[in-house]
Amino acid sequence: MMGKTHIFIGTASALALTLPDSPMKCLTAIMGGALGGMISDTDLDSLKNIKETMYTKSIAGFISAICLLIDFIFKCGIIEYMKNSNHMVMLGGLIAFIALYFIGAAADHRGFTHSIFALLLYSTAIGAMCYPVALPFAIGFASHILLDCLNKKPVRVFFPVKKGICFKLCYAAKTANQMFMVIGIISTILLLGFSIVKISI
Repeated sequence: MMGKTHIFIGTASALALTLPDSPMKCLTAIMGGALGGMISDTDLDSLKNIKETMYTKSIAGFISAICLLIDFIFKCGIIEYMKNSNHMVMLGGLIAFIALYFIGAAADHRGFTHSIFALLLYSTAIGAMCYPVALPFAIGFASHILLDCLNKKPVRVFFPVKKGICFKLCYAAKTANQMFMVIGIISTILLLGFSIVKISI
C-alpha cells in the first residue's frame, strides 16, 4: 500500500486498540500510529521513490507536529512527561532510532523494516524517547506489515528468515489502496470523535 494509506490505517488502528481515555492518550495514539504506520517504508529511500517517501514523511511529520503543538498549548502531558524523563535514556533511544533509520534505508524493500524483529527494535527506541508513544507506534508498525502482506510481493515478516508472507489479494497502488485509505481516514475521525466524547463525559 501507499504511504498515506499506511499512515491513516496506523492512526485508526492505534486509536481502536488503545481506546484513549485522556487527551494525552489521544495525541500519542495519533502521533504514534502515524509514525509507526509510515516508518517501515524507509527502505524505499531511493531516487525512484524519493518523492513518495518524502511526501509520506511530511504528512507524518505534520501530524506529529500538530499533536505536539496541541500538547504544548493545552498541557496534555506529552512534553511534560519528556521533561521529567531520564534524558540519557532519551538520548540513547534517539541514537538507536537514527541508526535503525539508516539501516532500514539501506535494506531491501519489504525485508528488515517489515519484520517483527524491526518492530521490536524501533518500538524500543521510541519507548526510550517517549514511553507513552511506544504502544501506538508498535500498533501502527504492525498495521503496515499486515497491510503489505495483502499485496503481490512477499513480506519478510520473520526476518532474517528469507521466506516471506504474501496473500496476493491486491496491488499496492490500485483500488484496494484507495479503499483502505478512505477506511483509515473515516475510522480515524470516528474513533477520535468517540474518544473525545468519552473523555468529556
